[in-house]
Amino acid sequence: MKKSGTVHKQSYSRKLGICYYVLLILLSIFIIGKSIAVCMDVADINQLELSMKETIVDFADGLIAQLFPNLRYVEQYGVDDTLVYENEIPEYFYEDEDTKSIETLMALEEQQVSIIDPQINLEKMGTTFSMEQLADVDFMRNNFYVVDSAAEILNSELKAENLLQKNMTIDISSTDYKVLIYHTHGSEAFADSREGVLEDTIIGVGDTLTEILETQYGIHVYHDRTVYDMVDGKLDRSYAYHLSKKGVQKILEAHPSIEVIIDLHRDGVSEGTHLVTTINGKPTAKVMLLNGVSRFKKSGDISHLYNPYKEDNLAFSLQLYLKGRELYADFFRKIYIRSYCYNLNLMPKATLVEAGAQTNTLEEMKNAMEPLATVLYQVLSGGK
Repeated sequence: MKKSGTVHKQSYSRKLGICYYVLLILLSIFIIGKSIAVCMDVADINQLELSMKETIVDFADGLIAQLFPNLRYVEQYGVDDTLVYENEIPEYFYEDEDTKSIETLMALEEQQVSIIDPQINLEKMGTTFSMEQLADVDFMRNNFYVVDSAAEILNSELKAENLLQKNMTIDISSTDYKVLIYHTHGSEAFADSREGVLEDTIIGVGDTLTEILETQYGIHVYHDRTVYDMVDGKLDRSYAYHLSKKGVQKILEAHPSIEVIIDLHRDGVSEGTHLVTTINGKPTAKVMLLNGVSRFKKSGDISHLYNPYKEDNLAFSLQLYLKGRELYADFFRKIYIRSYCYNLNLMPKATLVEAGAQTNTLEEMKNAMEPLATVLYQVLSGGK
């Protein structure tokens, strides 16, 4: 009998607990409903929504900080080597390149660059722009940039006068390393690449760019041929940015003379898109520069990806782009603006280059390194 009474008592307690949670849920719904009703009566509804949003964000951030203090590592954008990243670090902390909207994809794959002056034929000649045109932010946005749907770049960050005044030159006569070329996505290959052959990947294309810069222009280049996007035999192109950052930092520590870093990639496009032009009679893959602005359109600046060199990065890409347009007409695609940072916060003269795509041939890719090297030389030498 005593055992039976204990069972009934446990059953009663369980039912009482269930009732308690049901009442708690109903009470929460009631409170939320009343709060919304009161909020709707407030005159300055926009300000209230902003205040509520900030309150919720602060609460959530504080809760995460207490429950998962190890995740605070992102404030320094790094991890402790003892952590196992698959289990300990949430995926959303890594920079993702595979989340382009349909609108962004369409804009990126446009073959023609829209120019306000219809008399300019980009297929036949290069072009330069007046300061009056460059002073027009709308002109800049429409003709030089594709802004990802999730990103936001401010008009104040696109003031051509400021960006063009930035000194992007280096001492090209130095016998020390001045330029670092590396590949966050070193396994990227092309339409006719042989599987498993490193020289047929973007790293092989980097070999070509390195050789041209050194032999034709006398610029000493450190080429990092590390494949950062393969982790234990598994492709991981988001975590690769963390790995490449650590690798680049070690190289910069060992060679402090380096002033320019170039992360050389190839783009990914639809199979029907072929990013090619003709330069000096050769089929040549088109090139696109990418800037990360560390800012989302919806939630604002990304604090753990703070970039003190953002304006310098924007200046470097704009000066390269304008020189490329001057010399090679449609060789450069529009500059792509994304939300993340892409390790551009390591140095003022840092850029990410998307040369061609998976639909280009290796020959087209290597041909593209000749005009790219010329543009780099012109900007880094000040046109000497």
